[in-house]
Amino acid sequence: MGDTQEETRQRISVTAHLTAAARAYESRRPDHLFDDPLAALLASSEGFSILEKGEDKGGSIIVRTRYFDEWLERLTHEEGIRQIVLPAAGLDTRAFRLDWPAKTCFYEIDLPHVVEYKESVLQFHQAQPRCQRVVLAADLLSAPWESHLVEAGFDPALPSIWLVEGLFFYIPLEQTCQLLARLSRLAAPGSWLGFDAIHSAMLSSPLTSSRIQLTRKNGAPWIGAIDDPVALLATFGWQASFIPNVRKGYEYGREIFPFVPPEALNSETEKLYHMLVTAKRLSEDQQT
Repeated sequence: MGDTQEETRQRISVTAHLTAAARAYESRRPDHLFDDPLAALLASSEGFSILEKGEDKGGSIIVRTRYFDEWLERLTHEEGIRQIVLPAAGLDTRAFRLDWPAKTCFYEIDLPHVVEYKESVLQFHQAQPRCQRVVLAADLLSAPWESHLVEAGFDPALPSIWLVEGLFFYIPLEQTCQLLARLSRLAAPGSWLGFDAIHSAMLSSPLTSSRIQLTRKNGAPWIGAIDDPVALLATFGWQASFIPNVRKGYEYGREIFPFVPPEALNSETEKLYHMLVTAKRLSEDQQT
């Protein structure tokens, strides 16, 4: 008998613990790419257990975190955007560990049980955010979270930043498109969108088969591929670009599975890695 939609969402939320465990692992390094003191407190034993099974100890998560840290800091400090929305926020702690300009507000959205767990840990340890922070408990794929977001203070008339990490490869492309359509309606011209995605080649290559099998064993298989994120986002009014995370990994000094050496990287081997996608919202005139 197949899983219900709710059971699937529950399993995907376990990956938030994996992500926190990877951030904790990186934070212990003397040459860490970021310092996240809350990560170890949030990551459960299950998160660390899954991390230990991975060939690169969360390398793709670590590189993604650093890359989008830098992206968020640039957009807030240099471009003056003050609204940041994290759909599927999971156990993210950027509101607590990075320095933000005055009047920056984080809007974090995730499933009720994820929010309840995260807030209980943060409150127990008396963690204090470094910006305004609003937390919404909602199912992104079904609940009418948009109205709650606006009621909580989000202004769709102003530019915003949307960061969707570690979600789209867990859900079918159809659901990804539905979510992109919904958030695009709230994103004013000049807004930015960031997310990570995988190419369908990753799902079928012998070089990545062990990782794909591991995601199945962990109960949250990778199923959603976006082969051309630039073209897809153009249909929703965004001008996009992407970089394979392996390129940033070598730049940061972190190797990422399946460990293709730099000299062997090309347009085909790069498809075996996550894409780090960023896009700017165009005005209606720019879209025509």
